[in-house]
Amino acid sequence: MRKFALTLFVCLLALPAVGAAALMRGAGDGTLSIEDGQGRIVIDVRGAVIGRFDRGSVTILDRTPGDAFEAKVWGATHEIGFPDARVRYVGDAGVRFRLIGGSFRIVINASGVDLSAVGSGTVLLEGKGRFPGVYSLDG
Repeated sequence: MRKFALTLFVCLLALPAVGAAALMRGAGDGTLSIEDGQGRIVIDVRGAVIGRFDRGSVTILDRTPGDAFEAKVWGATHEIGFPDARVRYVGDAGVRFRLIGGSFRIVINASGVDLSAVGSGTVLLEGKGRFPGVYSLDG
């Protein structure tokens, strides 16, 4: 019951961001949804990405650093910056991230990935293990 309440709370917090992502969707945009993913996910997108993972890392490159949109990450235990402006966030206790607006390259190497994305771009999914998760592309 406690886990359900926490999940419901997290979903309620995400509703405004999901609403903003829905407003940003334009002609030719696609959607991606991942549930309990495990492995490597590479997303090159202009749009919005909201997600979380249980254990692993997310590396984010903001391709439009001068705009008003910046990546938000919560729950990471380590943050590693690279000379090319990429930032890697590492954690093992429910790391959450939100990228709305702008253009981003996101590389996730993790387990327990739950993610929603809307926009135009490309995605690479490399599942790991016997149960790599479930995904949906464009519904």
